[in-house]
Amino acid sequence: MTSMDCITDPRTELATYFKPFALKMETHNLPPIVINLFKCYFSQLLYGSQGKLTKKEILPIKESELKTLSQIKKYRPLGEKKLKKLVIFKLNGGVGTSMGLKIPKGLVKAKNNKNFIEIILEQVENLRSHYNIKLPLIFMNSFYTHQESSKYLPDDLNPAELPPSFVQHKYPRILKKDLTPVKYPANPNLEWNPPGHGDFYTALVTTKLLDTLLEKGYKYAFVSNCDNLGATIAPEILGYLVEEKLSFLMEVTKRTALDKKGGHLCRLLKNYRLALREVAQCPSNEQEEFQDINLYSFFNTNSLWLNLKKIREVFIRHKLMPLDLIINEKTLDPEDQNTPRVIQLETAIGSAISAFDGAEALVVPRTRFSPVKTTSDLLLIRSNCYLVDEQANIVVNQKQKCVPLIELDPQFYANFKDFEQRFTSPVKIENCSQIKVEGDFKFGENITFKGKVNLKNTTQQQVFLENKILEGEIIF
Repeated sequence: MTSMDCITDPRTELATYFKPFALKMETHNLPPIVINLFKCYFSQLLYGSQGKLTKKEILPIKESELKTLSQIKKYRPLGEKKLKKLVIFKLNGGVGTSMGLKIPKGLVKAKNNKNFIEIILEQVENLRSHYNIKLPLIFMNSFYTHQESSKYLPDDLNPAELPPSFVQHKYPRILKKDLTPVKYPANPNLEWNPPGHGDFYTALVTTKLLDTLLEKGYKYAFVSNCDNLGATIAPEILGYLVEEKLSFLMEVTKRTALDKKGGHLCRLLKNYRLALREVAQCPSNEQEEFQDINLYSFFNTNSLWLNLKKIREVFIRHKLMPLDLIINEKTLDPEDQNTPRVIQLETAIGSAISAFDGAEALVVPRTRFSPVKTTSDLLLIRSNCYLVDEQANIVVNQKQKCVPLIELDPQFYANFKDFEQRFTSPVKIENCSQIKVEGDFKFGENITFKGKVNLKNTTQQQVFLENKILEGEIIF
């Protein structure tokens, strides 16, 4: 999507279908640019242009094409000089539905009894103290997360006139059966969805935050997910962005077997720009090749370094930020599977890479990518596999041959509340390659997983374990 053609689309069918959505969005005071953007995505849904990207249209990325973090150390002094021109953004719109959460994921206790937001605040405070610069830290919240998260963000967090947070827009959810707006008086919040973190660019413009930052002399942004505590400021990356005059720099890392179903980095044949291809964009007859991690070797960590002026230029050129559409199908009420199926239209922040001239990707170690998407991730980050250094950064414990493959029985551990009731203390992990837990266990204090662990409870009763070293196959 590269222009506003969809806004002036003469097709009567589109106008008829879209009218109730436009009225609903106007009633909720959404800006015209957001309504127009939603109309563009709705027309893609209506007319089936789902944006497939075939292997004939792309090139795989060779390792030799990309710089690595270790190759750009020389840019560190320049990056340190330019820190005063940098603003840090954290994406905090999610409530962690994959873990059955009802609170913002940023408020989940991640390490040493501190939640993600508290750890990020500590990291940035240490950075400010070290460099004697009050680096702005701004959270992008959604209507789901704003109220609760704001309690943890002091009003004076940033230099004058810069808010601690801003709220992304919202899109109406769509009934799958007839493509009409969802009506659900029992819980009106469920009539809307956050539009994905791709809304970052539009929200920066509509809130006037982009203008404010540029007026105050800020030139660069570092944007990353709130739940990725490995995404910290690396001055050498900023120095590289500045010296090489890049508009957009994406941190990528090597795909492993665990990542093969996720999206990958590629290059578009039509203009040789970098792009992201998600599984939904891949034709079904190419799925096997899509999962070839030796052919398509890199994926997006969602940590981005951006030139703020270039964001404005792209917006002016296209009158919007060109992003790939993501169509998400869900149950209207996640707690009631009998409610109708709905469609959510979303976009991702990283797909903007193909809209920028002078965009590059940088290969970073996996240590800069440690997101918490599941309770297995949470178990790992709370364990001794990760330590907190003096700057409050979460780092891999080099003494442990760590980061095992963890499989927790979804019936008992996939839901955050169930997980919390069963893992009451952080566990120890020692030279462990795999942890597989089947059945209902409750883990108390002083639990150590060692080697390759296969734990099974074949009974109908919960098994309580404490003060144990668990190793090998153990069956109850």
